[in-house]
Amino acid sequence: MTQKVATRIANGISIKGAKEGLVVAIGEGPWPDLVAQLDNDLQRKAAFFDGAHAIVRVGTRELATEELRQVQELLSANRMQMSGVVTSAEKTAEAATALDIPVALQSDDSWPVEAKPQHGEEPEEALFLKRTVRSGQTIQHPGHVTILGDVNPGGQVVAGGDVVIWGKLRGTVHAGAVGDDSSLVCALVLAPMQLRIGNHIARPPEEKPRDPRVPEIARVQGDGIVVEPWSMNRP
Repeated sequence: MTQKVATRIANGISIKGAKEGLVVAIGEGPWPDLVAQLDNDLQRKAAFFDGAHAIVRVGTRELATEELRQVQELLSANRMQMSGVVTSAEKTAEAATALDIPVALQSDDSWPVEAKPQHGEEPEEALFLKRTVRSGQTIQHPGHVTILGDVNPGGQVVAGGDVVIWGKLRGTVHAGAVGDDSSLVCALVLAPMQLRIGNHIARPPEEKPRDPRVPEIARVQGDGIVVEPWSMNRP
């Protein structure tokens, strides 16, 4: 039976047991007070938390590298490991990347990829980002995603709808992650490590990857994924 422990949410800190380990949520309030509260909560439950992996959720809160390092060191001092950071703030995502901590940059960090839409339900509002998705970073959104920038190897984009990359797609992408095989993946340079649309998966060929000179679009056709030139004049 999985135990669950929660601290006083009113103080801006919540620690809960989850299937993957622990989820540490850091909310509003003065940063020194939150750090002190987290330290106190971790020490009071040291035996329970010993050896656990923790996902840290900070929502829209912007954290500098040193602030995030404080949390990492507190967890380490209590024999815990920070296994990831979930945030919707790019500054916090950059801080996590600087510390080599896996990060999920999400518009809604409560969205489960496994969730199935109701019949006839339209995808949520599109997410637009002007940034490079670096190795270890994940962009996750229940609707369409457009990125003005590159997705580097090791970077990941997961969307409930279409994915449009106005740059080089060399990481991993999953469009139609809620099971929508009609979703599309478009990129100026389409050379992903892995490409998924709905329930279909395509991997790059074993031979040397091609260097496409035109934008391309990937879609499900029949039982597989096909890639073809991305024409703005397509109906």
